[in-house]
Amino acid sequence: MAQLKKILLTGGSGYIGSNLTQVLGDRFSFINFDIRNKKADDVRNLNRLEEAVEGVDGVMHLAAISRPKWGFEDPHTCVTTNVLGTLNVLEALRRYNPQGWIILGSSREVFAGLNKFPVTEEDPKRPLNAYGVSKLTGEDLLKQYAENYDLRSLVIRFCGVYTGKKDILDRVIPRFIGLALRDESLTIEGNGKKKVYDYVYITDVLAALEKAIHFIEKKPKGFFDDINLVADSPISTLNLARFIVTLTESKSKITLLPERTYDTGGGFTGSYRKARKLLSWSPTVDLESGLTRSIEELKPIFLKGSYTR
Repeated sequence: MAQLKKILLTGGSGYIGSNLTQVLGDRFSFINFDIRNKKADDVRNLNRLEEAVEGVDGVMHLAAISRPKWGFEDPHTCVTTNVLGTLNVLEALRRYNPQGWIILGSSREVFAGLNKFPVTEEDPKRPLNAYGVSKLTGEDLLKQYAENYDLRSLVIRFCGVYTGKKDILDRVIPRFIGLALRDESLTIEGNGKKKVYDYVYITDVLAALEKAIHFIEKKPKGFFDDINLVADSPISTLNLARFIVTLTESKSKITLLPERTYDTGGGFTGSYRKARKLLSWSPTVDLESGLTRSIEELKPIFLKGSYTR
């Protein structure tokens, strides 16, 4: 039996990382590097990373302050974690495992200032908040380390990843589902009619990450590329709320609130053309199916009193 590829998974206890370990743990040997498990496993700790990268085939770098809201509330921690953390992973590979590769989990927020849709990887990057700036800086560092130090590097941009019970419960889809299940008002900040987004179900994202690992493994030294993971199935925030109210058979009302200053400007929709070309990937779970799965998973949490806001 072939030995499993050994992958350092930073942020392995986070939202996407924990799902990745659960679903793909029999296909890859993941080493969880997460400050939530051990304080020393902090991506800002270069010495610890230098030890951790030795002997691995590559690094799936997901550790980050992962939401614009958190970056807005604490920009210093966001930038130091996302920028210095990425720099440290790259530097550890350069010094102690130059044959290794890195896949960086980035975000649609690097395109937040665009008003041209659908977005492709070739479009200009215009972040609007500290989180977006930190992710774009990380992407630029990967490109520089590929060009200057021959590291194999790949950027995967997550765009509206969602699921049920393992999601972050105050993100838009689980939050809307929870409120609808309890017949409470669904609140939308800003113009819910104009803001249109793509949402990708977690199993499609995990399938793309598996393909990305096999893809980067075959690439030569100095390789760099970037890929957007999008569903290319846009829906406005207002219609998303209405859809969830319908699917849950809720009596909830929908309330519009003022815009948040740090949010994605005009929404976000994209094309998965490049993901299909490079990874042979396309989304397989439509929004109704994904929402229905998420609703069923979240019912026990929101209806049995185990969740408090």
